[in-house]
Amino acid sequence: MRISTSQIYASTLSQLNSSLTDVMELNTMNTTQKRINSPSDDPAGMGLTMELRAYDSSLSGYVENCSVASSMLSLQDEEFMLASEQITAALELAEQGSTGTYEFDQLVLMAEEAAGYVDSLFNIANTKYGEDSVFAGDDLGDDAYEYGLGVSMTNDTLSNGNFTSVTGEIDSTLSVRFDETGTVGGTDDLDYSYSTDGGQTWTSAVLAAGDTTLVIDDCEVEMLSGTAVTEEDEANGVEGSEFLIRTAVYYTGSDKDMDLYVAENTEMDVTTVGSEYFGGIDPVTGEAYEEPNLFESLCELEAYLAVGDADGVADALEELREAQTNLEAGNANVGARENRASYMQQSQGLVQEVLASSISMEEDANATQLAIELEQANYVYEAVISSTAKIIDMSLLNYI
Repeated sequence: MRISTSQIYASTLSQLNSSLTDVMELNTMNTTQKRINSPSDDPAGMGLTMELRAYDSSLSGYVENCSVASSMLSLQDEEFMLASEQITAALELAEQGSTGTYEFDQLVLMAEEAAGYVDSLFNIANTKYGEDSVFAGDDLGDDAYEYGLGVSMTNDTLSNGNFTSVTGEIDSTLSVRFDETGTVGGTDDLDYSYSTDGGQTWTSAVLAAGDTTLVIDDCEVEMLSGTAVTEEDEANGVEGSEFLIRTAVYYTGSDKDMDLYVAENTEMDVTTVGSEYFGGIDPVTGEAYEEPNLFESLCELEAYLAVGDADGVADALEELREAQTNLEAGNANVGARENRASYMQQSQGLVQEVLASSISMEEDANATQLAIELEQANYVYEAVISSTAKIIDMSLLNYI
């Protein structure tokens, strides 16, 4: 077979390019320290690597959610413990006030201390993680609680069902009593009076016939039409209809927790519905949440201390004990969720480590083997260059 000079040049250039390509590929691997730098390097390996990276990316989202959940639940755990400490101090105060051994002025000072505990727990219940209220359920953007007014009974002549609303502002607990027997919203006027100093002095007022709204300083009390009221008659053992207007705390959050996905198909509650453990009043119905109701018990404690009602203080004391037990149950619930979030984060972190190792094994280059192959490729390339130079340099003149 006759071999022409052009064939020799084409063949040598082809070998030269092939050797150079091998050197360039190995140099790229050496630079990136990866065996797969493009799909053409290993289509199957690249496909597997992409699947592993996609799974790792989804796990990263779950791990981040676990971290957020742990932080939010840890904050709630701390706030619950702080709240329990505040309740313990309030219980000690209530035990003192229920003995009946303190003077009225001393009880008023105790009421001021109780008001401080209400404020402390109000701030705790409105705790935020960044901009999110952790005790407002899934209503994250707003405070969980706000202040308002409520009523407390001092005897059995009236009940909360006789009142439809209490609006306005007060500086301290107000005592209200009816000074004659009759019917609210009836055909006759009704005399009533109120006190701003715990019953030491009274201001008289009149509820007009057919009217159901009692105007008391800067607040208004709307009563149910047809409510029967009585004037006190000690001689005949008749209790008068009376009640207290006092501070109340309204729950403005949601009745459903906020969930986060902490694993595939696994959700976890990361906030708490405050009304379940702090109680308060439902702003929609105007009714207090069912007992044990921490805020209602504490607000009533303040009110009964302010008017020197030792029996009312004793009742509030028992309710506070139940409320603390309920709060501690909530703390245990949060602690269990916090531990679960931590375990989920650790578990998925271990999976990520295995994924990282699998990806590395699939796409990373063996440094030792790569060094050897690169040295061999360079040697071959240099040999090809040398032989190519000699072949190209040869002509018929070399044989004449």
